[in-house]
Amino acid sequence: MRFFRSCLLLSAVLGVASAFSTFCSGQDDSQSNAFNVMSFNVRLATKSDGDNYWDNRKETLVEVVKESDPLLLGVQEALPPQKKYLDETLKGYRSIGVGREDGKDTGEIMAIFYKEDALELLDSGTFWLSETPEKPSKGWDAECFRTATWGKFKCKKTGKEFVYCNTHLDHVGTAAREKGAQLLLQKGWELTNHGEFPYFVTGDFNVTEKSEAYRAITQGVDDVPGLIDTNKIAKEREIAQNYTFHNWGKVKPEKGLIIDFIFVNDRVNVEKFKINPVKHSNGRFASDHVSIVATLSFK
Repeated sequence: MRFFRSCLLLSAVLGVASAFSTFCSGQDDSQSNAFNVMSFNVRLATKSDGDNYWDNRKETLVEVVKESDPLLLGVQEALPPQKKYLDETLKGYRSIGVGREDGKDTGEIMAIFYKEDALELLDSGTFWLSETPEKPSKGWDAECFRTATWGKFKCKKTGKEFVYCNTHLDHVGTAAREKGAQLLLQKGWELTNHGEFPYFVTGDFNVTEKSEAYRAITQGVDDVPGLIDTNKIAKEREIAQNYTFHNWGKVKPEKGLIIDFIFVNDRVNVEKFKINPVKHSNGRFASDHVSIVATLSFK
């Protein structure tokens, strides 16, 4: 029996490895070229979290990431020391992103991690969700500086190119969230040469699907078409709980809300969407959010 279980485990591991080794292989089968994109608000490191302070949960959080094996990971709220730990711990990944306060190394980072063996970074940058997106600034009625990190990538095997953006909308300003969502559309439209390349966005949007910000990003603005919520069109869905923010396990399931999203343009297939379960170890949670994962392929 022990040998049988070991064989099953080995088969599962090899199956995952096989799926990712064929990514961007040039095959026509979308399933064989599918890859995981993960969004995770890792919660900034603050002593006010007590037992759930970063040092007590960082190993659990890394376990969650490794279990999902994302090709691309977008994190929100990571302070520079947290990003440094993830850089050192997530072997095989490289990262991009700057501090939101100064565009360098101060403040939360909306970092993107990517597997360097599969992807080549062609270009990258950060813009602020404000009226002056090219420099550190608050936008509209926002409480905080808010940024979006973007990268233009090329698959090393096939040369396929795409643009990925990771962000965190303001928790206070209604106008800032709506205008920020519109800016994410417009910037993506520019970076993809008017939709020529696949484009996807991950983030903590601090709103539900009933908000104006959600409508702005899904319905479009001016001549820029809206993006698609991967949770709505996935061929398969795996929902551990119907919310993404749990406030250290304090949120009652019936009152939970989905405020984290992965959006894509019409050049992307969505094979699967998953809301990961609340993860804790030794009484410590991985974060006050759960991660979400979309399994994508290119059309």
